[in-house]
Amino acid sequence: MNKWAVLPAITLVILTINLLNLSEGQSPTSPLIKPASIDIRGVIQLKIPLVEVEYQSDSLVVLKADEDTFLTTNGTLTPFWNAVDIVKHYGYSLDEITTSGMGSQGNPTRFYAVMSKP
Repeated sequence: MNKWAVLPAITLVILTINLLNLSEGQSPTSPLIKPASIDIRGVIQLKIPLVEVEYQSDSLVVLKADEDTFLTTNGTLTPFWNAVDIVKHYGYSLDEITTSGMGSQGNPTRFYAVMSKP
């Protein structure tokens, strides 16, 4: 069998796959497989367990840290900033740092980092 005889069949298969993808709503330039979302919560829990991921979506991450936990454990908020840097590594940018609480035992101060991705 001539090796060039297979070429038209391969071309037909490729065209058929492309047409099927177009009928499912994909544009000709869109990828066939969407990239998997990164589990920021799992990464942060593994590397810096003192920081919590309060919320995560494809475009927004909110980190939370208790001041009391950091001050009694480390004496510094450096792990919180390290967690912010980890999230930045995945394409998010820091939009806002905010706090809540009054610094008391019943109402401790919490830090939140709001990060977004376009």
